[in-house]
Amino acid sequence: MMRSIAKLTAAAVLAATLSLLPQLASAQQSVRIGQGVSTLSFLPLWAARALNTFAPEGLNATGVMMPGGDSAALAALDSGDIDLAAVGSETVLRAAAKGQPFEIVYTLMSKVTLQLVVSPAFLEAAKVTKDDPLQKRLAALKGAVVGVAAIGGTQETAARWLAAKGGLDPKADIKVAQVGNPVALQAALENKRIDAFVLSPPEGYLAAKAGSGVVLVSLGDDFPLLADQPYLVLAAKQPIDAKTAELITKTARALQAASVALTDRPEPTALAIQKQFFAKAEPESIVAAIAAMRSGVASGGQLDTKSFQNLLTFSKEVGSNFGKEFDAAGSDNDLWTNRFVDAARKK
Repeated sequence: MMRSIAKLTAAAVLAATLSLLPQLASAQQSVRIGQGVSTLSFLPLWAARALNTFAPEGLNATGVMMPGGDSAALAALDSGDIDLAAVGSETVLRAAAKGQPFEIVYTLMSKVTLQLVVSPAFLEAAKVTKDDPLQKRLAALKGAVVGVAAIGGTQETAARWLAAKGGLDPKADIKVAQVGNPVALQAALENKRIDAFVLSPPEGYLAAKAGSGVVLVSLGDDFPLLADQPYLVLAAKQPIDAKTAELITKTARALQAASVALTDRPEPTALAIQKQFFAKAEPESIVAAIAAMRSGVASGGQLDTKSFQNLLTFSKEVGSNFGKEFDAAGSDNDLWTNRFVDAARKK
């Protein structure tokens, strides 16, 4: 008799729970975040999804990878297919210069994460080590063949900028070879088809572990200009109504919680990200990558005039032409804003 009552009670509890599921699901607010590329540098997004810091905010987050890159992400944002776009800041500037209605609402990575990785043989021939002064390391690039994913892309731009900083002719003193994706670049470096490449972590760690490369320069650590600027950002479409503003604020709070985990508990957070999103990668490589990049999420999404000016200065130095001049201070609460980051912190 008692056993029958227990079974009936359990069944009643299960039925009650199941009846609540539709209500619980409807209580979750959906947020669709489009991402231009799947690089690990979008750290707060990976961490927030791996740790599900969206749940305490009543959010059900969906990450959407856009096959067409950053431009496709902004197009999806403009059409309403996604709520927010995770893209490179320069992409937003280019769109804004054309009059497109986007606003940067969160800095996902506040430093340039690219690293210059050079083969040991090339360094030995140049008589340079990773511990030499920065100017000497950069000058050693003379004659280097730098592998890139695409001609004219970010990697080539960064390599030529580094050459210029080393006192070299950025057009004549280095050669650029189109190789392909990071796996192809790693193979090309190991097989001595190229002397160097410029990629974000964990590629430098992987090359060093294989004995095929040395991280010679970490752009966001070696250059103050690149250590404080909105490199990767979250963009929203204007005008932003009250409902969307609430959604952005909740998203910002979830990302801030993820950033705290990245800075305070980097290793377990890295392992959670690796397990869920980069299962084929060595766990140690993701741990190393987060150790190299976590200082870029310490601001909790905060933007300011100085960092935005650093972005504009760097863009001008690498020759980016947006077709319009931007004013860092004058762009506050127009092209970029802190109102959602600040609101998220008040809870």
